[in-house]
Amino acid sequence: MKVKLRRYREGKFETHEYELEFEGKPTVLEVLNRIKEELDPSLSFRAMCRASICGTCAVKVNGEHRLACNTRVEGDEVLIEPADGYPPIKDLVVSHESLYEGLRSAKVWFAPREENLKLMPEELRKTSRAWDCILCGICNSVCPPLLEGQDFGGPSLFTKVYTVLEDPRDMRGEERLVELMPLNVQSCVHCSNCNLFCPKGCMPERWITIIEGKLVQKGYIQKKSEDFGFLGF
Repeated sequence: MKVKLRRYREGKFETHEYELEFEGKPTVLEVLNRIKEELDPSLSFRAMCRASICGTCAVKVNGEHRLACNTRVEGDEVLIEPADGYPPIKDLVVSHESLYEGLRSAKVWFAPREENLKLMPEELRKTSRAWDCILCGICNSVCPPLLEGQDFGGPSLFTKVYTVLEDPRDMRGEERLVELMPLNVQSCVHCSNCNLFCPKGCMPERWITIIEGKLVQKGYIQKKSEDFGFLGF
């Protein structure tokens, strides 16, 4: 198997090639570990849980953003690159600080009410899929507005916001909607790239659509005339 790595070193990208032998179809993470352990100990990449839970191993595999731990290599050649949309640090490692800063700016944490409210199963089902987000950042890496440098919160942030926005135990309620206005949810083009590439099936575009609809309903933003009916379902 020929492995091509697009590595970031000293301010520029370089492509390094390696030859490895495998039986069966290894995961991308297994390939990277073999290279580091047997061929090039200087290789830097992120990986922790190996179970699609931690979200740290996101990379581009043959041009598509994937988790290295659950993506198997097909064929005799593979190209592995750093994820798009984040400043590269070294080799395949990128900085996710913009992702975390967005979460801080939107205050994406639970603010409990004084009374102890029960969360009913039907209420939990509203947010259960959004709660599956592991903050791998892949949805942001395939988001056209973010890649074009627009001032947009991004699918990852709005997915996390939705988990508390729809929780009746949270005391901030509509205050959260007001604070979302600077994050320009209406900049979403509803391309559904985030839905397609999310490794956990969190459907970020769905939550963006709902949040955008709430803001329109409350009069905080205007409905886009070119939304092609996306706010209608």
